[in-house]
Parts: sequence; structure tokens; C-alpha cells
Amino acid sequence: MKTEHKVFIGIVLLTLVIVIGGTWLSNKEGVKKQEKLSKLMMGEKMADEGAVHVARDKAHPAYKSNPPTSGPHWAGVAGPGIKDEPVADELVLHSMEHGAAVVWYREGLEQAETDKIKRAFNSASGKKIMLARKDLDVPVALTSWGYLLKLQTVDEAKIKEFIETNNDRAPEKAPV
Repeated sequence: MKTEHKVFIGIVLLTLVIVIGGTWLSNKEGVKKQEKLSKLMMGEKMADEGAVHVARDKAHPAYKSNPPTSGPHWAGVAGPGIKDEPVADELVLHSMEHGAAVVWYREGLEQAETDKIKRAFNSASGKKIMLARKDLDVPVALTSWGYLLKLQTVDEAKIKEFIETNNDRAPEKAPV
């Protein structure tokens, strides 16, 4: 067999492997996405307070839940990850509109409890933010766009499940 034929056959076989492999992988991702979308959102469905963008120096109506789950927010986002400094609700809300699941914990919570929350947060996949909240009436509150789940105790499994179920199921697909 001539070298040109061997090269041609090699290219055809490689192309088949790439096409079949790509199809298999995209189908696998599609199944995972469909599986996630078939799960019910976790938490209480909250009243929709809109998604209006407001200027940073402009007053807006108070949010109807603590922490908020929708409503007026600023341009810009909070960014993913664990926050060591306070972040304005208006930035966190915009991140939630982009699909972030947010883990809020009561400021001043015992370090052992905070460590449990961090462990659950770090073990979960998806778009997510974790931060302290000064005026939280429970140890942990979980929010995503339009949903709120308040926890009376630190439940690592529930935190992870909330993040993985509710993240990236918001009105806009964009970075958080």
C-alpha cells in the first residue's frame, strides 16, 4: 500500500474517532444538564422584585426578603468564591441574576460552624458565592435568583445540594 493511502486512511480514522468521541461527550453533557434541569429548585419561591439596573448612587425600594433574591441591582458583579469583606447586596443580586447560588452565614458565627460551611461550599460544583451577613436571623441562608432557603443549623449536605441544584438556573447566562 502506498504511503499516500496510509496517510489518507489514518486521517479518515482519526476524523471518525474525533466525530464519534465529540458526539459521545456532548451527549453525555446534555444528559447531565437535562438531569439537573429535571430537579426541582430548592427553597421557597419568593416574589419577583424585578431585575432593574440602578445607578450606584440611586436609591431603590427596600428588598422584601433578607437576604434578597431579586430586585434592583448595580452594573458589575460580586465575583465567585468566598468573600472575606462585605459585598453590596446590589452586586450579589446581579451575580445571582447571572446564575450564582449564594451561601450567606451569620456574621460572628463560631469558627467551627464557618469551617463546615466552607467545606460544603468548596465541595460543591457550579457558580457560587459565600459571604457573611450582619443581620441574618438564621445561621445560614441560601439564595439563588427567586429562591430562599433558611437553615437553622449548618447542614453541609443541604448546602452542597442547594448550590448544585440551583446554580446557573437564572434569567441570564453570564459570569458571576
